[in-house]
Amino acid sequence: MKSPLLISTPLASLSDENLEILKNTELIAINQDSVVGTGVVPFRWGYNPDYVSDNLHPAQYWSGRSENGTVIMLINVLDDAADMAFNFTESPWLRWGRQYAVRDLWTHTDNGVSVRTYTAAGVPAHGSVALLLTDAGEEPQDAGLAPCALYEYWGNPWCVDQNGTKIQPP
Repeated sequence: MKSPLLISTPLASLSDENLEILKNTELIAINQDSVVGTGVVPFRWGYNPDYVSDNLHPAQYWSGRSENGTVIMLINVLDDAADMAFNFTESPWLRWGRQYAVRDLWTHTDNGVSVRTYTAAGVPAHGSVALLLTDAGEEPQDAGLAPCALYEYWGNPWCVDQNGTKIQPP
């Protein structure tokens, strides 16, 4: 088990909505996952422009390995609905040069295949998104994508190709 599953609510007065959350087998599968190691951990705070910790707003972008793929959790800490996007290279469990099938664990729907980035549109204020990303093969070669998914900007932009070669953008 990644973590103990604790429920601290009076079960006799549990609403149907809360009962449905507690019975979500796809989310329970994350909790009961057999992959040994860290659980779902922050990979970006997101609220601050420099993406660092903020005591008033908890981390918004979380990820972790599972036996079924990579779990991504997004938490909107704002008082308004917001689009929440991330680049696959930000999570240590997603690989550059791969595309990923996206499953929404709250709605139990498949959200297609994404390349390099994913945007959860209109995440409600103080709401969350729970996703499972599974490898869907190499990026399409004819998609007109830049040679790198993310450039580093330390004076001059650069990135590292899949073969380890340093690339300067055109």
